[in-house]
Amino acid sequence: MLGNNAFVLRLPAAMAGVVAVASTFALGRRLLDERAALIGAGFVAMTFWTVSLSRISYRANLFLALFPIFLLLLWRCRNRSDLRPYIAAGALLGLMQYTYVAARFVPLLAIVLLIDWRRAVQWRGVIALLTTAGLVALPLAVAIYLNPAAGFQRSQQVWLFSRPEPWSLFWFQLVEHLKMAGITGDPIWLHNIPGRPPIAWFVAPFFLLGFVLAWGRAAPRMLAWTIAVMIWPGILAVSGTPLPPNHLRVLVMAPAVFLLTGYGIMRLFAIGATDATQARRTSLALLAGILILIADGALSQRDYMHWQNTRESFEQYDADMSALSRAIESNPDTFFVIPLSWGWPRSNYWSIDFLTDFATNYAVVERPFVISVPDAGRVGLVRWLAGMHADADPQRRIDAQLRLAGYTPVGTEDGKTYQIDYFTPTAAKSNRAQLSGGPIIAEGGLRFENAVLYCFLPDGASSEQLAADLTWQSDAPYPVDLSASVRLVHLADGRTAAQVDSWLQNSNGRAARQWESPDSGTQFFEFSADPLPAGEYELWAIAYETESTQPIALAGESGYSLGRVTLPLCAGRP
Repeated sequence: MLGNNAFVLRLPAAMAGVVAVASTFALGRRLLDERAALIGAGFVAMTFWTVSLSRISYRANLFLALFPIFLLLLWRCRNRSDLRPYIAAGALLGLMQYTYVAARFVPLLAIVLLIDWRRAVQWRGVIALLTTAGLVALPLAVAIYLNPAAGFQRSQQVWLFSRPEPWSLFWFQLVEHLKMAGITGDPIWLHNIPGRPPIAWFVAPFFLLGFVLAWGRAAPRMLAWTIAVMIWPGILAVSGTPLPPNHLRVLVMAPAVFLLTGYGIMRLFAIGATDATQARRTSLALLAGILILIADGALSQRDYMHWQNTRESFEQYDADMSALSRAIESNPDTFFVIPLSWGWPRSNYWSIDFLTDFATNYAVVERPFVISVPDAGRVGLVRWLAGMHADADPQRRIDAQLRLAGYTPVGTEDGKTYQIDYFTPTAAKSNRAQLSGGPIIAEGGLRFENAVLYCFLPDGASSEQLAADLTWQSDAPYPVDLSASVRLVHLADGRTAAQVDSWLQNSNGRAARQWESPDSGTQFFEFSADPLPAGEYELWAIAYETESTQPIALAGESGYSLGRVTLPLCAGRP
């Protein structure tokens, strides 16, 4: 109804976030009192942790909205002889299994709470609860049984005990998640300003006080048990690199955390109160809670505005890919070539697929950055200026393939993290010369060899465009980053007629300090379009330290020449 766009994806998440505020208040009013419930729901509505994750189309948002309602229904099972609250709680327990993987820990929490309340619950009701939950979740269970790989793939990917040295990793994960109380927070931009604690330092003492005091009474103890159990989806799940804590995996703890914060504030002001001072103390506690809430809300608003406008968030939430999708949709006669970083695992891109309704006029290219040159009236080659794909096609192989196929540049369009270089097919002449000189051997094991010189002469151009492919090998990394100066030296007078310099990078975009042992690459060097006089030339390659510009000394009798060539290389017209 509303179209195919990111707003439509995010709208249900925002709605779920609003429901979470109401369900948190309802739970807190039943378990604690209206004042503590007001403070707790206020934090859910205003703090950065829940606000940021309720603007994103995550499944966990629906889990966050439903979970307090489940706890409320479960609490209503106490001291009740009829089965209706048990059946309602069981239905919601089963329903939550369809929201987020962390919901698989909720049955464990339910068992812990029912054991804690063993004198206040009917065991036939417990059977009714578990039976109802099983029936509601049965279609999901059957689907997982028929396709276990899909049902358990994500759990197996992140399972802590499938990693090397799991116990040391376990303690690391545990400590980092406990430090969410005012010390540190999620380090990835997807969820957070890296390191920002979800519970602010000035809020954490009241939360910890409420958590400690909660164990003395059944109602707040339910919230304490919730935190004690639902923190484990974060601790036991490890991403590709250990990066705890993970705010998303423990998002469902937020209502309990902030309700106990309100509880801690109210109990702190009640210490030592008499009947005569009780009302005054309660009013002061509520005022203090609101002031703390306002301070956290102001801090959260400041941080949210910063977070949503950073380049890292822009990129990680695919705003650049959304802009590319609009370009792809509005230019159906242009074929877009999008190189992605060397570690990208797929030959497409989800966001572009979705936003363009699976358009066919674009292709994702990954290492080794070889393309099937399209038969298109115009090609748009994306060049990343910053971010996670900035190392894509570091040796500019795609440019060379387009040039050799007769495409010439006609303009550039700038984006926030990229630019699009446009090419059109032109009547052109191209040629290549395999040079027979070299190898050039530098100290430390760096070798240049097998150079190829290309020429491109589009129709109407006054002179040919020259470019060189330079193949290099290295025995090991270097202590400094290296660059190469590729030069055309006129044999008649020994002068450098053309020169182009570039960092030496391997096929993964890594500079010399990060090369493997051994490593290699084939790099594309494009000379300026200035015309060169006809004659004999040598192609030189000089390796030097990037920062100091000091040349790397040659080893043995090696010189700088990779061979000779006669220019113009593209003789005749296109």
